[in-house]
Amino acid sequence: MKYLKEQQNDYKTLSDLVKALEANEITDFFIDDNNIIGETYIAEAVLLFTYALNTLDIIPDNQAREKHVLMGDYYFSEFYFALSQGGHMDIVYDMVTISKDLASKKSDIYANTRMIDEHELKYLLFAPLFYLIDNGYVSSTLYQVIDKYYKSLDKTALTYITNIKGED
Repeated sequence: MKYLKEQQNDYKTLSDLVKALEANEITDFFIDDNNIIGETYIAEAVLLFTYALNTLDIIPDNQAREKHVLMGDYYFSEFYFALSQGGHMDIVYDMVTISKDLASKKSDIYANTRMIDEHELKYLLFAPLFYLIDNGYVSSTLYQVIDKYYKSLDKTALTYITNIKGED
């Protein structure tokens, strides 16, 4: 599948978008085709969905708010477009269900300033990626990759952890 690159005459694939994401252990995992068991575009689309969710969990600087929200929306739209074009509305439905569960849990944590443990935070951050592992789309070595990434992650930037609002 090809995607029109903004303001250019050439095309971008989902793989190009994944390669353009922040370089880290997780994106490196998805760039390596040996880690993908199922359809590559499904794994890449769910990765973009995960990035969209996690992008919107971080409050940006005032100057970057609009770009920040648009980037999350862009990742969501690429996810939906890729899977709808491929006829995988079942996966879209599963991700929407996961997203609703995550939003509910994050709201509860935020509203009640509830402390959470490492296991719960990993679920909140990576549930869509766990779905890929559990459903045989990617290698289970992603668990170790997530563990490594998690250790270096700045958890204080997450709104539901720091209990701050994106208002002035």
